[in-house]
Amino acid sequence: MRGTGILWELLAKASETSTSTSKAGHGPGLNRRDVLAGLAAMGLASTWDGSALAAAGKASRIAIIGAGLAGLVALDRLVAAGLDATIYEARGRIGGRVLTSTGLPETNLYVEDGAHLVNTNHTDILALARRFNIGLIDRGAMVARERFVVDGVELSEAVLIAEFRPLAARIAADATLVDEDFERNAPRFDAMSVRQYLDGAGAAATPRARALVEATIRTEYGSEPGEVSALELFFNLPAIADDRVALISGSDERYSLAGGSSTIPRALAEPLMDRIRTGHALLSVRRKGKALVLAFANGQSVTADRVIITVPAQILRTIDFGDTLPSAWQALTQEFSCGRNEKINAGYAARPWEPLVGAGGAAWAARTGEPGLFSEFWGASAGQDSVPEGVLTWFFGGSQVSGLQDLGPEGILRACEREIAPAVPGLAARTLRRTAWAADPYAQGAYSRFLPGQLTRYAAHFWSEDDNGKVTAPLPSGAILFAGEHLSDSHTGYMNGAAQTGRLAANQIIAGVNRA
Repeated sequence: MRGTGILWELLAKASETSTSTSKAGHGPGLNRRDVLAGLAAMGLASTWDGSALAAAGKASRIAIIGAGLAGLVALDRLVAAGLDATIYEARGRIGGRVLTSTGLPETNLYVEDGAHLVNTNHTDILALARRFNIGLIDRGAMVARERFVVDGVELSEAVLIAEFRPLAARIAADATLVDEDFERNAPRFDAMSVRQYLDGAGAAATPRARALVEATIRTEYGSEPGEVSALELFFNLPAIADDRVALISGSDERYSLAGGSSTIPRALAEPLMDRIRTGHALLSVRRKGKALVLAFANGQSVTADRVIITVPAQILRTIDFGDTLPSAWQALTQEFSCGRNEKINAGYAARPWEPLVGAGGAAWAARTGEPGLFSEFWGASAGQDSVPEGVLTWFFGGSQVSGLQDLGPEGILRACEREIAPAVPGLAARTLRRTAWAADPYAQGAYSRFLPGQLTRYAAHFWSEDDNGKVTAPLPSGAILFAGEHLSDSHTGYMNGAAQTGRLAANQIIAGVNRA
């Protein structure tokens, strides 16, 4: 996930003017965790009784499906608790969608093919970095400016604030409606797509403001605006109190990991390699008495007492769970999905963008009435300052990925460099490396996105953990637990969501063993 903080800051400044007389303490912003908790409380409890299966026998054999961050964190905690756990991973490597490339596209630099950025509130990832003595690159301390090009014209911040002001007021008013009458309005806006919401905003959604908001949907969710719940618009809004503005999302993406994101999965896996089986793609799960039998594509099968499924959201539907799940969980496995995001990591002999956006900045491009070529670039080599060459990450989302596939990486890159030239001229990459997560059979996309109605329907299926450490587990799912970024209440799309849910799933098994 790539942050859209600057756009929400502009919305904040627009809101500050239009709501400057407001003295309300809450303001228009909505917290994703609280919204999910409210929606979960409105829903009906599961009628499936999995208690017999959940309590059957001791958790003497635990199978974890997937060696991404969620699976590795779960394995680490279970083994530390003295339990017998094994990971089964479909690929021939560990790390899942965390994948650092060293020496490509530029010999002396590393870049991220997958997950990259860390927020200041990503406590699980920050704790793992401290534990394994992995340094942090503080992007927040770097010079960082944002440039915006819409329809081939660079727009100043003052112009953007003026463009955003009517839409900011509309979103703030609707977020307040949700806050004031939650049971009526939260499901109503969840049932609506972002496109439908912007259509309904009418003249408040000026063409250029709309184009940039839609660009954030492509980066944040890998989807077109017609595919994503309108509630997602409200979660990043600023809170306004006593004429002061504070961003509510906390998505500052301040840090990256020195040496690359893959340093964490490697550190977790190194002492546990004898408990990790690669080349095991899970096909099905069946009951056998009080146990579960897992069948893999390589013809092998194993029996387990507990299973933690940590595969990406899109891959859940490739697994045949038989009658092992309650109906709501079974439906979730068929409905949850990943958006489409891809990167071109492009290498340059120098870093001509840094005088214009800084080492930690970015540039956005959008077109009114169409998806455009790409959404954003940022400096992927920030913090790697011992060499003059640099790498830009060009980020594509939603239908932009189709354009990338149609034109090919070099053709689309040259077009993107021309597109952003009004703000950042003179870019001419000499090397490139593109990702292909949508074509990866074990990912089939980038990270989770939520279609209209899904947050209401599945609110009780997320792991929730408040700032004081109080945990609310998902609805029961028997001897099979689920973890992954797609099931985190506050950190979907990030490494922290994977690590957090892997930890919480493992803790639930450990607690059950201790009670037995």
